[in-house]
Amino acid sequence: MTLAKGGADMTQFTHRRCGFTLIELLVVIAIMGALMAIMFPSLKKARQSAKDTQCLNRIRSIYVAYSNYVQDFERFPALNNDEDDGAWQYNYNIFDGRDHDENFGPLINGRSLDDAKVFFCPVQKDPYHMFNDRMNPWPAIMPRDSRAGYGRRYGMSGKSFSQFKTTIGFVADLIHLPSVIKSAHKTGVNAVYTDGHGRWVKDPGIFMDNELAHPFDLLGNSIIEDIWDAIDHAK
Repeated sequence: MTLAKGGADMTQFTHRRCGFTLIELLVVIAIMGALMAIMFPSLKKARQSAKDTQCLNRIRSIYVAYSNYVQDFERFPALNNDEDDGAWQYNYNIFDGRDHDENFGPLINGRSLDDAKVFFCPVQKDPYHMFNDRMNPWPAIMPRDSRAGYGRRYGMSGKSFSQFKTTIGFVADLIHLPSVIKSAHKTGVNAVYTDGHGRWVKDPGIFMDNELAHPFDLLGNSIIEDIWDAIDHAK
């Protein structure tokens, strides 16, 4: 034992302290909290960007599936069961309570697509347009509709890509009630065009500020036409 002057034990001065003090621990926690506060908005933005990209890729997959279908049958399937596509707002069905013969149905019914999730936007929160929600079951349950999270353009039934001489919008996030559009990307829609390219289309005002209502009515077709025209002009 080493004694200092006066007989004090020197080991009590040379003993090394282990671990953190409470103050040091609180400082570390405060630093971690500050870093998380800085990083969290960036991480949230990155996740949102990834979902937006996934959405556009899904719409592109629908375009490819339609291309294969048209190659086999030389025409697009009907948009719905109504003459001249009826109310153009009714543009999203996979199964209409009776069959898969219209709109997206022929693409998934043992033909071009294997996974029905392709028809659903990953950010859409409306329960009637989410994949396999209790309000929108999949596989389809008769006599209920199974609704996609995307919509196809009117006026294409029975035609083929070659009949459209200019590039126009083809499939997009739901062209629907303003509340349904707001429940997805909020500030616009993803769209793919008849030449196969896709892009983000920022709302010029009409997407989420219009008089579309439910139940659907032929009177709403002029609004649907204006919305698709806005998508066309963004190409």
